[in-house]
Amino acid sequence: MVVPLTLLGAVMARRFMAVDSIMMGERKPLDWRGLALAGIATVCLLNGLVEMRESVAAGLLLAALGVVLIVAFVMWQLRAADPLMDMRLYSYRQFSAGAVVAFIYGAGLFGSTYLLPVYMQMALGYTPSRAGLVLLPAGIALGLTIVAAGRFTHRVSPHVQVSFGLALLALSFLLMATGSPSTPYLLLVALAVLGRIGLGCILPSLTLGSMRGVDFSLIAQGSSCINFVRQLGGAIGVSLAGVGLQWRLNQHGAVLGLGGDALAQVARIRAFDETFLAVGVVIATAILASWRIRPKPVPVA
Repeated sequence: MVVPLTLLGAVMARRFMAVDSIMMGERKPLDWRGLALAGIATVCLLNGLVEMRESVAAGLLLAALGVVLIVAFVMWQLRAADPLMDMRLYSYRQFSAGAVVAFIYGAGLFGSTYLLPVYMQMALGYTPSRAGLVLLPAGIALGLTIVAAGRFTHRVSPHVQVSFGLALLALSFLLMATGSPSTPYLLLVALAVLGRIGLGCILPSLTLGSMRGVDFSLIAQGSSCINFVRQLGGAIGVSLAGVGLQWRLNQHGAVLGLGGDALAQVARIRAFDETFLAVGVVIATAILASWRIRPKPVPVA
């Protein structure tokens, strides 16, 4: 399903994306060594996380190889003549904080997209169609919120808007962690909408806040880096959510094996609640990083 859409995206990129933007600067050769290191490191890291569901030792070994390759990538970028990722970006406090928030933002977006339908089918017993419909109003709310939040980017400080969005996203997960077999369907829809409103508040201000103060020559690459970090966070978020959920399900495996359907459902809901709680706490910690996006105060003469 992904391949045709990817090919269509490639064709549209060549057809519609600008190739002569003043922010692109002069054409430079592609950093093939950096691209190879980043690609292999990402594959090793993601597959290591997934492998941990079957074998913790093998998963940790593969993930450790990914971390070593990431270190090698950073070292190469520091010495490359035309680096794939200019490490000078991370000397800006606001950009570094924005990268952390973007990573957690991606993890929250994709992690929740994975967890919610699985939770409704596996724990609450809803049909796939009803489970999928939970995210329909949430997706509409996300689109509308992005448009509305974009209009306030010049009126509200980016760090305030991002922090508010993270608070709503964390709150939606923490409330989801209180779920039980009697939780109303519409309440689940409302919690999903709440989380997507939070995500919608984050996106317009995150890139803007991260880029403020960055040298003009680094803006194009900085925007690309923020997008990459967000996508990487999403991929790792899905993997960690799956591994964490599997771990909690295994921890409650004794309960699953002792009782009937009612006890099994309670055990599954408990495992999901604990996973939602962990995700909510991680997202809440990103508020600290988002506060670092605020512009430095101008000294009074």
